[in-house]
Amino acid sequence: MKKKLLVGLVITAGFFAGCGQKQETTTTKATPMWDKSCAHCHNGNMAVTKDTILAKHKDKEQFLNAVKEFVSAGKMPPNLPYGQVADELYK
Repeated sequence: MKKKLLVGLVITAGFFAGCGQKQETTTTKATPMWDKSCAHCHNGNMAVTKDTILAKHKDKEQFLNAVKEFVSAGKMPPNLPYGQVADELYK
C-alpha cells in the first residue's frame, strides 16, 4: 500500500513539475547560439519565445531592427551576438 502511494506521488509530482513552464510548440532547427545567449530569458515567462519572435519578425532585417530598438530602450542587454543569432534563426 505504501509503495503504491509513493509511486503515485512520484508520478504526480513529475507531471506537475512540467506544468506552468512555457515550451515552444513547433519543431525548429538547431540554434546553439540562441540556446547559449538568448533562451534563458526568452522562455515565455521573462521574454517571448523563439516561436513568437519568428512569427512576428519575418526576416533577419526586421528581427535586427527590433533588437536595436529594445537594446536602445534598455530592455535587452547590449553586446550579445545578435547578428549570429539572426543568422541561425533566418537561414
